Amino acid sequence: MAEADPGIARKAANPTLAQTLVEQIEQRIVRGDYRPGERLVEAELAADFGVGRGSIREALRRLEANRYIRFEPNRGAMVSRPTAKQVTDMLRIRGAIAGLGARAAAERIALPGHRDTMRSLLAGIEQELSDMHPAHHRKGNGRFHRTLNELSGIEDIGALMDQVNIPMLYEIYFRDLTEDQWRTNLDDHFDLARAVLAGDGDAAEAIAKRHMHRMIERATLIAERWAT
Repeated sequence: MAEADPGIARKAANPTLAQTLVEQIEQRIVRGDYRPGERLVEAELAADFGVGRGSIREALRRLEANRYIRFEPNRGAMVSRPTAKQVTDMLRIRGAIAGLGARAAAERIALPGHRDTMRSLLAGIEQELSDMHPAHHRKGNGRFHRTLNELSGIEDIGALMDQVNIPMLYEIYFRDLTEDQWRTNLDDHFDLARAVLAGDGDAAEAIAKRHMHRMIERATLIAERWAT
């Protein structure tokens, strides 16, 4: 087991204890301290973090909802181990949903404020390129796609995307981005933003799908490492 964090126990009276535990366990999963397929034993986690088993149980419940772990009969909590096929299927579904949202955003670009919002996104991409911090890209990526979802006017599109998501995969994917991969991702964002700004629904949908499908090769390699 990973080394205990003595600071966790001091937060036991804090109502955010469960969330603190969630974040700490997520970090250990992403780092590989807890391997895909590994069993997470409540008593051992409680000892590691210096908290009660009830707090661990609540954290595990939240981690299951976030797909970092799964519960198996007679075995308890296990670190999730998505297969390459599950990862590929997930990204294809997300591509279809993202394409729908991008098309809708392009079709609604004439609504008040929408063009200004898209121009702001383009300026943000240029700033990110200027700052040259690929490691910070995760936040900018999330902001870009959330904004497109909002402009689409499709109320549940973000929730639909979350339903076909593997958060631990995305954490590793963005953590390990090379500079070339980071630039390619931003180039896709540029192309997509320009298509939406031009009101070109066909192009916006195609670029959004291409952008999501581009992840498949690297994401599959991550899944294959989990299987070993």
